[in-house]
Amino acid sequence: MLQILRKSVSSWVGILILLLALGALVVTLFHPTGPGGGSGPSGKVMATVGDSPISETDYQKLVDRAVARERQRTPTITNPDFIKAGGGEMVLQQMISGKAMQAFAGKNGMAISRRMIDGEIASVPAFHVNGKFDEPTFRRLLADQRLSEQELRDSVEQDLLRRQLLQPVVAGTSVPRGMAEPFAALLLEVRRGSILPIPSAAMPDPGKPSDAQLKAFHDENKAAYTLPERRAFRFAEIDSFALAEKARPTAAEVRKYYDEHQQEFGGVEQREVRQVVIRDEAAAKAFVSAVRGGKPFLEAAAGEGYADVDTVLGVHSAADLAKTVNEGVSKAAFALKSGGVSDPVQSPLGWHVLMVDRILPAAARPFPSVSAEIEKKLTDEKTTDLLSDTVAKVEDRLQGGESLGDVAKSLGIAVQTSPALAADGRLFDANYQVTRVEQPLLPKAFDADPGEGPQVVELENGRYALLEVTDVIAPAVVPVDKIRADVEMAWGIKARSDAAKAEAERIAAAVSKGETLAQAGAGKALPPAQSLSVRRLELTQMAQQGQQVPPPVVLLLSTPKGQARVLAAPGGQGWFVVKVDDVTPGNLAEAPQLVDAVRQSLLRDAGNEMAESFVRTIERDVGVRRNPEAIKQVNSRLTGAIAQ
Repeated sequence: MLQILRKSVSSWVGILILLLALGALVVTLFHPTGPGGGSGPSGKVMATVGDSPISETDYQKLVDRAVARERQRTPTITNPDFIKAGGGEMVLQQMISGKAMQAFAGKNGMAISRRMIDGEIASVPAFHVNGKFDEPTFRRLLADQRLSEQELRDSVEQDLLRRQLLQPVVAGTSVPRGMAEPFAALLLEVRRGSILPIPSAAMPDPGKPSDAQLKAFHDENKAAYTLPERRAFRFAEIDSFALAEKARPTAAEVRKYYDEHQQEFGGVEQREVRQVVIRDEAAAKAFVSAVRGGKPFLEAAAGEGYADVDTVLGVHSAADLAKTVNEGVSKAAFALKSGGVSDPVQSPLGWHVLMVDRILPAAARPFPSVSAEIEKKLTDEKTTDLLSDTVAKVEDRLQGGESLGDVAKSLGIAVQTSPALAADGRLFDANYQVTRVEQPLLPKAFDADPGEGPQVVELENGRYALLEVTDVIAPAVVPVDKIRADVEMAWGIKARSDAAKAEAERIAAAVSKGETLAQAGAGKALPPAQSLSVRRLELTQMAQQGQQVPPPVVLLLSTPKGQARVLAAPGGQGWFVVKVDDVTPGNLAEAPQLVDAVRQSLLRDAGNEMAESFVRTIERDVGVRRNPEAIKQVNSRLTGAIAQ
């Protein structure tokens, strides 16, 4: 369930750290430390890095965020699932590593400027509206993730420090060819063997279980008979279509835009301009003389250290060029003929020498042909602004204590209710029968903090809704007497599966001592064994292409020659006995180019290991002290959400 999560946390190359995403925004899981990062630790101290503690509150907050992120891939995952699968340990280790690197950077005089942090934040597309950083959008997304601006800044600072520390380590890693050769030879290895299925259905009927057997089975499998957390909520979607109608421009506004933006529609002369900026006036005049005397502009520019691309200013109107550079440069450029070179024009940067590559005369598209295009552009821009303004005002009203119903009524939008649903959309009736409900707002309801009251959430395609979680039903075990028939059926399936496992283990033991599969399975109503021959390289390529390699085939690769091993079939259907008959070592002469490919793969893995080793070294240098008892108590509490 957490395979992708494990991969992202264990590798420091490419992603470096476990990330949470706000659209395209990257926010690290590490909780901020240092001044401005909060009011200090609260709850049990789970670990101390240098002099900096990691508190229970910080840890739980980041576990909640990680679960919310993982829920996008696995809708049914809960905090207990995440902790039991090892996610809690991953989060704690990443918090330790982040604090250790931050302490190490400070100890060694590394610093990240506020301007660098501002630049990282301003470049996040999720914070942009119409291509520009938008403050209300920035504030709303932080509120959605329950992050303060200071927490975001501290997280970005930590991420920048990690890049500075780890990228040189990864980039300096090398792997000799001799190390790759044994791995390449292993990929060319050929294995021949047989797979014998042992179906559970082929085992004898176990009969009906006693009450004691049924209760014991129910107790051992409480998770299977536990209703997951369910949430009921109210919601009202903001009517973006109504806002679009309000935002529709008048005919006069459309015409005004056309008249004021002639350049956009070809109604203004434009010029494709090149320039060179020279610090010294005499040198600039010498440059002009050389070009007017016949020396090509680009050749003369190369003498001043300019490449071709460095001289390109692009296509501009006079007004646009004046804004881009200055009025003097614009006048000089538009006084030239095509191919002409200007006298030097002074600016604070130095002396500009301009050349006009070509002149694009005015050729305005007629107003009737572009009016619809302008109307749509203005409508979209005004709708975006109106929606942003509406959302900001709604958030203010909800934070001010107004109810979801009152705010929705003032906006003229209907309030709808959802019954208590599990995270994957399951609805349980009084008899524990299940139906599925399609509810797009469900992930938002499970991401929301019920204690925060009504809030504004962003949906797909730029839509927004008011949301309020009205009830949270904790996970609860269904009593055995309520679902006796289902438990009896599951007990029977398990009993047959256990019998199939015992038979598979008996056959595997006999085969490993020298019997054939046919001899060991004689007298049993079993399907015939399947023979196969596989090479590791083909199976590796299948996996790289996203194809599923059957687990019994994978087991064939790790079983010694002449031995047999046992593997469970999916869904309790039975077991497999996997026997290896022969192993042919790989011959590198068959595929010499494979060594270089394997070497590149090992190089990536070696970079990961070097980075991880470097981080562990930093942790030892800074000093890390874990509190095992506190860690155990906090995780026990987080996984103890099932009502008994």
